[in-house]
Amino acid sequence: MKSKKPLVGFDRYVEKSWMDQAAKLVVDGNNLHEVNEKLDEYLLPSINGETSRRKTKNILTATWAKSLKEETAYKQEAVALFASANSQERLAIHYAMCIAAYPFFMSLSKILGRLFKLQDEVSNTEFNRRVIESVGDRESIKRATARYLQSLIEWGVLEPSGKAVVRPVAKISIVNSELITWLYASVLYSSDRDRISIEDIISDPCWFPFGILHGHFNISESKIIKVVHQSVGTTLVSVR
Repeated sequence: MKSKKPLVGFDRYVEKSWMDQAAKLVVDGNNLHEVNEKLDEYLLPSINGETSRRKTKNILTATWAKSLKEETAYKQEAVALFASANSQERLAIHYAMCIAAYPFFMSLSKILGRLFKLQDEVSNTEFNRRVIESVGDRESIKRATARYLQSLIEWGVLEPSGKAVVRPVAKISIVNSELITWLYASVLYSSDRDRISIEDIISDPCWFPFGILHGHFNISESKIIKVVHQSVGTTLVSVR
């Protein structure tokens, strides 16, 4: 059984450089206490309020420094991939880590991806309406949705297009088969389903920021996911 994850969780504006710093601290072998202390010092020039800094730090540590039991191997592989990744690959790793850690982040990415399949740009009003229909109409949801959009704009995934309108930037090309397999696994860690078809994972609208080469989902070489059922036209996979 999967451990319960926060309903929202990702509810702060988070810059990519902050995510990079959290990842680097983990890659360098710092434990959770050390990561917390060093992130607090690192964020101080950017976030003055102690409460705001603590909440932002909680997102960074939950994404990179903390692991539920079933996520341990997944995050260990993330650390290894991040150490040798280029800047664009690191962005993809952060994005997938947020998907795995926060089902809410995954839900918003699905909604936005579906909208971008229908149109070139999306207004904040339309996006908020779709989120409310899917997740619920609460102030905390509205605030978190705004922070999500602000973060993706800062990450370079989205760009403003007029007042309160966003559009995707050019897709980030991902060609490393090991990274692609790991990226796709994040959907399994976010989902409340124990098994998902390969087709559903590959075609998920959450991947709208990326151009991922087809045929590079090498499950046979993965240490974190496995095939649990195979029939004509359908292959189901799960976490190992």
